[in-house]
Amino acid sequence: MLNGFKEYLEDKRLSQNTIDSYFSDIKIFEEYYKDSYGEDLTILLSADIKMYKQYLLNKNILPKTINRKLTSLRTYNEFLVQKDIQTNIVILDKDYIKIQSQIINKEIPQKQEINKLKHYAAKDIKNGKRDYCFIILLTNGGFRESELVHIKISDIKLEERYINVLGKGNKFRQVIINNLMYDALTDYLQERKNINTQNPYLFISQKTKSNLNPINRNFCNRLLNKYKELCKIAKLHPHLLRAFFCENALRNAGYTLDQVANQAGHNSLNTTKLYLGTNREDFLTLANKL
Repeated sequence: MLNGFKEYLEDKRLSQNTIDSYFSDIKIFEEYYKDSYGEDLTILLSADIKMYKQYLLNKNILPKTINRKLTSLRTYNEFLVQKDIQTNIVILDKDYIKIQSQIINKEIPQKQEINKLKHYAAKDIKNGKRDYCFIILLTNGGFRESELVHIKISDIKLEERYINVLGKGNKFRQVIINNLMYDALTDYLQERKNINTQNPYLFISQKTKSNLNPINRNFCNRLLNKYKELCKIAKLHPHLLRAFFCENALRNAGYTLDQVANQAGHNSLNTTKLYLGTNREDFLTLANKL
């Protein structure tokens, strides 16, 4: 059954990270179910879901994590209905834990740190143009890492100044190419022409140069870990650079919430609003005035 569920998730064109997360959540629930009731999982019951939720709460699992597990189970529920194994959806919106919106920002890198990151990437002797372009697209385009590694050269419309992106949930959007992105792409694409490869994807590594596959998502973290050490930045991963783009666009570039949501591929403005949160130091200053 789990193999069928994995194929169902792949057909929905979810990211590999999401697929792995959902798959793992269901395997854990299956083990819990077997241990609790002494039988194999066949269908989902509302009562069992409520007991599982309480079990997780008793183990001090964070509400956000519990909600994610419930989403995994609801997706599995939808799979069972599609396969005619079950007739109804038993996990409803009311089953989720209500969480107050977070108004404190994550530790988003500062502008000076981002400039330092670009500087060191551009200095790299072997892959400077590629790495600089990679970081420029993350910080100026707001791409998810899964989107970035799947950009094909044919998706890039340099003169029209946009990149076609098929994002989360199979949602299509066009990301604007600003001047920094234009220059970085032009330089890297010119260098890339001299590489003997038939690979259609924009970013290639030594491994993918000889095939037609995109670079692995782990490549993103390996690349950023390399420059994190050089720049002495405490936390650095692709989502933080995406967060930097959103906050920078809202606070400094004068984008509206709608415009940031459009460029970042957010389904809800509520997601975009999270990037308007107060940083911890500002919050502490305000709290100390009480």
